[in-house]
Amino acid sequence: MNCPLCSEKPIGEFWRGRHFYAIDAGNDDFPAYIRIVARDHIAEMSMLSPALKSELRALLDAAEEEMLAALAPDKMNWAQFGNMVPHLHWHLIARWKDDGWFPECPWGPRQRPVAAELSRKRRNEALELLPQLAQRFSEVESRF
Repeated sequence: MNCPLCSEKPIGEFWRGRHFYAIDAGNDDFPAYIRIVARDHIAEMSMLSPALKSELRALLDAAEEEMLAALAPDKMNWAQFGNMVPHLHWHLIARWKDDGWFPECPWGPRQRPVAAELSRKRRNEALELLPQLAQRFSEVESRF
């Protein structure tokens, strides 16, 4: 199997738990973008046990809460597709009304240019948040 999410240490990984791990997928266009990934190679939410669904939901909620509090985005986008990589993972993306795509989805057409210094500022803030997110994820995991 050649699954990029099954690698031992995916690029951007900043937290690894027993059942899930988190990747920083941020870039200049989407500076605060993380993925929460199932460690087991499964394709669908329905393949998780009820306990693992609860743990995953708690991780997603924790990510949103931390990103909202630290970064003050106008909106949080959650997405779960798996069409290109059929390995269960969720995208969580902080969105601002002045980002290059808003109000479109991140995979839609660009709406406007964004000043490089604004993107850099938001990216640095998102990078500074990663250790706090990792700590919060560990706290969530400890409850399950």
